[in-house]
Amino acid sequence: AGCDGRLHIIDIDEGKAVAEVELDGPTGVTPAALGDRVFFGTEGGVFFAIDWRKAEVAWSYTDAESALPFRSSAAVTRDILLVGSSSKQIRAMDPRNGKQLWQFTTRGRIDSSPVIVEKRAYVGGTDGRVYGLDLKSGKPTWEYETGEGFVGSAAIADGRLLIASDEGTVYCFGE
Repeated sequence: AGCDGRLHIIDIDEGKAVAEVELDGPTGVTPAALGDRVFFGTEGGVFFAIDWRKAEVAWSYTDAESALPFRSSAAVTRDILLVGSSSKQIRAMDPRNGKQLWQFTTRGRIDSSPVIVEKRAYVGGTDGRVYGLDLKSGKPTWEYETGEGFVGSAAIADGRLLIASDEGTVYCFGE
């Protein structure tokens, strides 16, 4: 998916385009994949689940209160899909049908992509905080305030959470 407002489906063995799906506008995020579906949001404020085998929209979500951009790539498991948005919220949805499971409101945009680790998710916000959320309830289980915003996404390695701030500081949190 990209700036031309289309999802391009490419046969990687042949290196050829096999289909494309029209979107509501451009996107600058990387789709998350699970089975036959890819999940991503657009600058137009629409979040898509697209069946790449059929080259069609399986479901889509638009916030009824605001059509702010999705600049966060999603994180997805069989049971839950998480995505942040410019509306200062992290949303949890059922990846099968897009039904909202919960939402968590922060004090700033969520352009960083969440990362899922066992029963928790972690994400950085432009409000200078790194959030740890319970996957089932969406309730915060941990929070760390740095005073520096986060647009880049967290990574997990060797039981540690690493994330770099917009100021260039790399934070490393233990288990």
